[in-house]
Amino acid sequence: MSGLRERLGRLRKPETVSAAAPPAPDGGGEWEQIGAHVETSPAGSFVMRRRTYGADSTHGKYRLLELADYAQQLSCFHIQDAIVGLEELLFFDTETTGLGVGAGNVPFMVGIGYYTGKMFIVEQLFIRNPAEEHAMLVYLQELLTRFTHLISYNGRTFDWPILKNRYVLNRLKLDDSKLLQLDLLYPSRSLWRNTLPSCRLSKVEESRLGFERVEDVPGSMAPALYFQYLAEKDPAVLEGVFIHNEHDIVTLAALSIHFGKLLGGLFGEQGETVSISMSEAALNFADMELEELYRTGLWLEKMDRSALGDYVLNKLYARLTDESRFAEHQNSALLQPRACSHPDEESAVLLLAAYYKKKGIYDRAVVLWKRWIEAKNASIALQLEPYLELAMYYEHREKNYHQAIFYAEEAWAKLWRRRALQRSDSKHMDAEEALERRIRRLKEKLRKTEQTNARFLGTRVAPKLPKKSRLKPVYASEGLV
Repeated sequence: MSGLRERLGRLRKPETVSAAAPPAPDGGGEWEQIGAHVETSPAGSFVMRRRTYGADSTHGKYRLLELADYAQQLSCFHIQDAIVGLEELLFFDTETTGLGVGAGNVPFMVGIGYYTGKMFIVEQLFIRNPAEEHAMLVYLQELLTRFTHLISYNGRTFDWPILKNRYVLNRLKLDDSKLLQLDLLYPSRSLWRNTLPSCRLSKVEESRLGFERVEDVPGSMAPALYFQYLAEKDPAVLEGVFIHNEHDIVTLAALSIHFGKLLGGLFGEQGETVSISMSEAALNFADMELEELYRTGLWLEKMDRSALGDYVLNKLYARLTDESRFAEHQNSALLQPRACSHPDEESAVLLLAAYYKKKGIYDRAVVLWKRWIEAKNASIALQLEPYLELAMYYEHREKNYHQAIFYAEEAWAKLWRRRALQRSDSKHMDAEEALERRIRRLKEKLRKTEQTNARFLGTRVAPKLPKKSRLKPVYASEGLV
């Protein structure tokens, strides 16, 4: 019985010691090789790696201190929000043991970044074992009270829910009701989902921020390297994970500068009139691809920057209707009869035309539809949208039935030519029948209009065409060899 008491006493003894004073960190000196140290507090210990970026530090093409001039523009991400202060922004990213958001996924590293004065500080909190998670969460809990905005990349649906789960499991209270999430993944997708091969953070920073990582450890390898560290206890195994996480944090700051410039680069103080005096931002718009320029204009309107959005879309319209660009394309089409315009340009023309149609700016939409037809007059690609849009425009708005019939017959001829070169399906047959009905209706409208005019002019009108007459292909702007 005495032996059992002794064993129970030995089990209780470490608890009383730890309650009085935190245990001394073991092996803290080994972390110096990767620039880290063991952080000790009354709650326990964990590994801390702190990096400081000065006022002249750059990340790609941006100087980190530039965010001081554009941080207030980020307030438009939240309606009825106060002006964002530079030192109220907390950038964060986690490295976890898995990809799920359940209780079994543990964030073994939490990277945070923040501005203080003219310095940008990156802190990386790392747990050497699950017992250190409590101390790490307590340190982060105290730090969060200084900030109002959390800036992440897919953190709103992944990193932050995982972190909140860990607070619940550790019986810690986390009040995030006053923290506003600013997830940069969503604006990145709005701008570059059709321009970049991927919207991963490393691809965005390489193509848009001008920063290229060298020998980077991908985030997908972080869990395996962490488990390797747990087996070998060698901090050098995790050096690549620390550097990868640090780059993610600094990239979030640089990406915030990029979006801040887009949101306020050409605006005056009130945001009502566009100022062309800031040539730096204007050059950024000039360097954009056509698809990106279109997406940027829509995104700026969505972010309540309608004046700047109109300016960007006007730039796109000027580029798409530039006569020198069109002449260059026509010359290339003469050299190669089957050549067509660049797919990016074709898509931008149709997208911008649909935008102007929705806005009721039909004069520009008509110009773009005609420009597309002129650029594709020798192609057999089955794209009937511009022809049908022009036919509807001239029928319902201009009441010019001759032009409406012309474009409807052009669409029917293109469809017939396409059907002659390949086996037709039910979809093509339905489209052909719909076009035939449209042409008959237009010709009937034209005949009635001419009859009405004839009553006043006293002229003779041509007899009505048979209702079931079969159309023959008419090639008004296409050649058939």
